[in-house]
Amino acid sequence: MMERDIRAVMNGLALLVDDTKGASQLHAMRNYAAIMALCADLRKAAAECDGTWNITVVTGELENHMAGIAGLFPTWDLPRDQHLTGAHAAISKLAMGTCFGQPV
Repeated sequence: MMERDIRAVMNGLALLVDDTKGASQLHAMRNYAAIMALCADLRKAAAECDGTWNITVVTGELENHMAGIAGLFPTWDLPRDQHLTGAHAAISKLAMGTCFGQPV
């Protein structure tokens, strides 16, 4: 996956997180499924780079926050805004060059 493809995936992730802000639970679950697919693409791309561990950890954070928003973790009772903030923070971590094992 080329750098511009990775950036496009991250932009898509950010749009999906933003779209979830006022969404119903069903809509949030759809966005969660789309995010899972995009994170799988990032993990695949990370296998080609030297950032597999970083990508796995950060995409896991993103997926967990989105699952919390979608109501898939009923015991994780953070407010929706905190999950959205955590999801955006994970996307910001993905944007760092070191996440993909690139020199800074």
